[in-house]
Amino acid sequence: MKYYKFGDKNGRYIGSNDKYDVYENTIASRIAENNEKIKKEPYEMYFNYGPSAGGLRESVNFNIVTPGETIRDITVNSYYKRRRIKIINDDIDTALLKVERINGFHSASNTVCFLLAVEDALNIDNHNSNNKRIIEIELERIRSNLDVIKGLCESAGFSVPEKQLLYLMEKVTRIISDTFNHRYFFSANYINNVYGNFDSIKLDDIYKEFNEIYNGLLESKIFMDRIQENGIVKDANSTGPAARASGYKYDARIDSKSLVYNNYNIFAMEDGDTFSRFMVRSNEIFSSIEIINNNLNKINNNKNDVKIENKSGEGAARIESPQGDIFYYANIENNKIKELSIISPSYLNIELFKKAIKNNNILTDFFFVWNSFGIWISELEVDFI
Repeated sequence: MKYYKFGDKNGRYIGSNDKYDVYENTIASRIAENNEKIKKEPYEMYFNYGPSAGGLRESVNFNIVTPGETIRDITVNSYYKRRRIKIINDDIDTALLKVERINGFHSASNTVCFLLAVEDALNIDNHNSNNKRIIEIELERIRSNLDVIKGLCESAGFSVPEKQLLYLMEKVTRIISDTFNHRYFFSANYINNVYGNFDSIKLDDIYKEFNEIYNGLLESKIFMDRIQENGIVKDANSTGPAARASGYKYDARIDSKSLVYNNYNIFAMEDGDTFSRFMVRSNEIFSSIEIINNNLNKINNNKNDVKIENKSGEGAARIESPQGDIFYYANIENNKIKELSIISPSYLNIELFKKAIKNNNILTDFFFVWNSFGIWISELEVDFI
């Protein structure tokens, strides 16, 4: 493998799988999973929410300890969504069909990272597909960040900007569909290639319309009051927008060699609250549009199909998904999957959410904090067998 190693785990913690060292020249303490049952005081009660309830789009259960309003403690049970995906001994093309469906909303991130790990394992030069992959990842980031901000508006009862953001999400989704012939990038990605009509990508209207919504939300004292100093967490073991909202300038677009970005400037805040996460995601919508426009001029439209026959090797890749670092490890033997592993940013984001929600928050703060992390259970509880 080009950039990753096993054994000596000195790097920054990335998630539930402690086998892989995926950072260079960093030292940080490890997070130990707390499997102890939470204890309640005599005057406190358990409040169970989920796994299937209004406001939750995925199966997850929250066990909240509260005296009635303040959230004293919380556990998050994501096992309801656990899936065992038969993928070992599949050929790469068959495995690809399964990987891109792990989380349809973030299909591009999962698929691109998987293919980069496979290409690393088989020593395939993927330079020609770099810019196309950046464009699709940034399109996915725009839609994902719009979705998170829409969730914050929904939590505040701001139905007008909520519907405006849903409309913008649909416009971005139709751009994706026109470009890649699928709303969620299915069948667009292959070894060292991305199939798409990139001439259909026009984002000036998206920039203008979101800027109006964004400025309107900043001018709303009610909205600002609900998200400022709400869900504060600052932790060196963090990732994605949550890290950058706390002053940690972690970003795989800068510190990973799997996808090569040029001249990307990280936007960061310091307070670590829901407002800071809102600001990071909003500004990354603007920066993603700029990244896409810059890369549209660098696309190589040559066909780069690669045929692989009876090749073997092990490889890994790490890219910046909309929620943070996503990491794939692939062991290939004679063009078949011998071992496959994923580390999702949602693992760390759940740990951060648990810390944030217990930091002087009340029950009505719950959805603001939960939505601000953009957690997806579907890419968290995955076992490849």
